[in-house]
Amino acid sequence: MVLKKRPEQLLYLVYGGQDVYRREAKFSILSALAKCKTPGELVIRVFTDNPDDFLGWPVDTVPLSAELLQEWQGVDGYYHRRKACAIAAGLELAEKTLFVDTDTLFLVDPLPLIRRIKPEHYWVDEFEFSWDEVKRRSQFLALSQHLQASNSPTPAGWRLFNSGVCGLMDRDVGLMTESIKLIDSWSRHVKDLHTLEQIALSWVMHGKRIGQTRRQIYHYYSDKKFFHAMHKVFFEQYGEHYREELPGLSKEVPVYKCVPGFLSRARIKIDLIRTPVALHKVGRDLLYGSVLSTSHYADACRAVWWEKGLKEIRLAAHSVDSDGWPQGLPKPSCVAAGKQWREYSQEHFSQVGSTRS
Repeated sequence: MVLKKRPEQLLYLVYGGQDVYRREAKFSILSALAKCKTPGELVIRVFTDNPDDFLGWPVDTVPLSAELLQEWQGVDGYYHRRKACAIAAGLELAEKTLFVDTDTLFLVDPLPLIRRIKPEHYWVDEFEFSWDEVKRRSQFLALSQHLQASNSPTPAGWRLFNSGVCGLMDRDVGLMTESIKLIDSWSRHVKDLHTLEQIALSWVMHGKRIGQTRRQIYHYYSDKKFFHAMHKVFFEQYGEHYREELPGLSKEVPVYKCVPGFLSRARIKIDLIRTPVALHKVGRDLLYGSVLSTSHYADACRAVWWEKGLKEIRLAAHSVDSDGWPQGLPKPSCVAAGKQWREYSQEHFSQVGSTRS
């Protein structure tokens, strides 16, 4: 099916067959629909290698073959080149396109955001660094050296942004083509820099009028595990088959990861002052999980906090007592929390016992 070109669209790229990314995309779509005042006007397109995942959903799908995905990855095998190619292809389908990564949540109506895209006035997720600030950091050093060796002067005042959100117009296909050319040029010489696609796009958009969407769209890339856990609970409860009430139901899921209340966090901070510095990180994770309120979504986040803490126990080889709790760390006063901890640590991380003194 050939899709009709529309005035505006919300665009996603989903591939690889992993449940967590499919659920990420679906929940992001639900958040957009839940915030949209006129959801019937919101055109959503999904580039995907499995269109059947979105049967019944209010989206248009663009099928991606294995051959096309391989082509989009390029000869140097840079994984995120596919994203730049998807954006370039997507720009042909609408006058104004708002591309979002799947790990995003809409905090406002997406339509006004899309309609504010204009010539030379674009959207990104957020500005993260200036090039002068990071060019000597280890992860950027290979690119910095390549740019110097190839006599490629960087733009004055060059800023790097996160492309988890990218709003462009159809006339900007040339920008994406130039960005892909930069990716190809750099990826031959620079390996293991996963943000190469963002850096290339930052280069070609330098000097344009660019707005940030971090207050309108939450990009939770650093907290993925918490949201993966909450999305799993949501879809296990309500199913992935789309129905009209699903966007409204999605509002019950916390917009941010679950953390203890202010007073509880303050008490934990005070308690940790009296413990060895080596216990502060693991202590925060374990105690945060222990004092969370009880709900389906808080319980999901509790498990993630504890997973983080137990990982730290293993990495740092902390001595633990008979129930897996680090020695020297104050235990939660709540009896129920202590029981939950023992059950969780025994079920999921029995190997913690190998670190006991």
